[in-house]
Amino acid sequence: MFKRVLVVCSGNICRSPLAQVLLSRLLPNIAIDSAGVLVEHHDLSAHPAVNNSRIVAKENGLDLSNHKAKQLTSELIDDCDLILVMTHEHLEQVAQIGRGARAKALLLGQWIGVGEIEDPIGKDIDAFRKSYELLEKACLSWSKRLSK
Repeated sequence: MFKRVLVVCSGNICRSPLAQVLLSRLLPNIAIDSAGVLVEHHDLSAHPAVNNSRIVAKENGLDLSNHKAKQLTSELIDDCDLILVMTHEHLEQVAQIGRGARAKALLLGQWIGVGEIEDPIGKDIDAFRKSYELLEKACLSWSKRLSK
């Protein structure tokens, strides 16, 4: 049984915060957190979710107003049972940050036929809406597997 799930992307300001609130709504009995592999590299610590992610969240009845980006650490990895990442590159980056991380890391989009979920950062609102659609499908797919 999974009790703690960690959602990971690059900067923890677009995709993973959206996936975190989606999974939290779908799986209220599982602790869902999010982090980014490049937060410190891009000086994004405590940065809010980008405006387009907040808009798309609000359009879908979700709230990202309290989100603050955080760096993925070995402690976060140790504290979770499952790590869901956006890309194959994230799988490798997660493995470099924490021992044993690769064994519990999987692609968020693996069950919906897309594998990777691209980063919409720097793109228009429609790109964020398309990203949200993929995130929602992926989260629904995972919620069915994790709620059993």
